[in-house]
Amino acid sequence: MVSSTSGTRPVRVPPLPPEERDERQTALVAAAGAELGVYTTLVRSTDVFADLLPLGQRLLQKSTLEDSVRELLILRVAWRCRAPYVWSHHEVIGRSAGLTDDDIAALATDSTASQDATRALLLDAADDLVADHRLSDRTWQGLSDPYATEQLIEICLLVGLYAMLAGTLNSLGVALEDGQQPPTWA
Repeated sequence: MVSSTSGTRPVRVPPLPPEERDERQTALVAAAGAELGVYTTLVRSTDVFADLLPLGQRLLQKSTLEDSVRELLILRVAWRCRAPYVWSHHEVIGRSAGLTDDDIAALATDSTASQDATRALLLDAADDLVADHRLSDRTWQGLSDPYATEQLIEICLLVGLYAMLAGTLNSLGVALEDGQQPPTWA
């Protein structure tokens, strides 16, 4: 069940109720793993959601990146894109992946000074990709030592996917699930 609002944004496209779904839509939401607003809304574009879901699941469940790195990147994108839905879900996942309160609070600031060098570069990567749609030479060089080429590609795809989702969910007005609170910056 979802709230009637998405913070300060109006719900433009409501979730598709179970009784209105066809067999394929029902199967897709089941394959997604939960009756969440993101899935029950995006399933209204059935063919696109069917193609998008495997990529999202691949990047979340079979990532070559450490879980904490993946969640750090997603949360940074959520903050940069002002995406409360993405933030509220991934804050919980990030904590499960080992991010602390201090780690999470630091993601919602412009400074990377308190971060170790690799983590600061990861935040720069998310910032670069959201702002300029490419990694700067400095960021690429810095991340090329600790990460293999496959992982650098995955970083770009992960940030790109979540920036796309952030814009889509913000535009559609996908509401937070009941009981979820918007982030303090929203």
